[in-house]
Amino acid sequence: MRRPAALLSMAVLALLAIAGLIEPGASAKDLGVRGATWPVIEPDLLEEIEARLAGMQRSGELARLEGEARERAWRKLEEPDPVPGFAPARDHRSRLFDPSIAVARDIRTPDGILIAAAGARVNPLERLPLTRDLIFVDGRRPAELAWALARERETGRPAKIVLLAGRPLDLMRRHRRPFFFDAGGRIAVRFAIAATPTLIQQDGQALRITEFPVPDRDPVGTEEED
Repeated sequence: MRRPAALLSMAVLALLAIAGLIEPGASAKDLGVRGATWPVIEPDLLEEIEARLAGMQRSGELARLEGEARERAWRKLEEPDPVPGFAPARDHRSRLFDPSIAVARDIRTPDGILIAAAGARVNPLERLPLTRDLIFVDGRRPAELAWALARERETGRPAKIVLLAGRPLDLMRRHRRPFFFDAGGRIAVRFAIAATPTLIQQDGQALRITEFPVPDRDPVGTEEED
């Protein structure tokens, strides 16, 4: 009795003969080797990476690259990229800004109490008033920094000084107080700030945004007091 595999092979050959793809009685032939052949060699990618890193470590290149990366990160921390698209204020201008936002979906407390329904407009100032003024300045202009610090002293109202350019860590070391930086310009975009210095204060249930022109001063007179 023929085995099933042999019967299957004969059935396939019969079907091919009926379709005219092979001649009846044809048999398989060894056609030999055509062209040059090479063994398949696949290098291990992880081994190559490890070998490369080991070589870089022996040569000192890895330490050099790590040092350069730390230096670049420190420079960015000391002096972040300036926010684009702003200039010194030229005129005294003031406008109101409505901070209300449309709620995309229901907002509930952890125990299910509805705070705001989807589609409602919510004004954050109704629940969280602005307790500090916001002053946006170009930290590269000593006149603007002096104006912001002097205004805080004169009014007695605490303020957050936000840089759109400059060196916040250096200013913190010099004045022993916090300075903030609008990284990426997100706040400036939100409030459409295009000039400095700009003061933001709460005015009822809105924000008043005011630009103050501050002329440059003689460098001798720009040293701010701590």
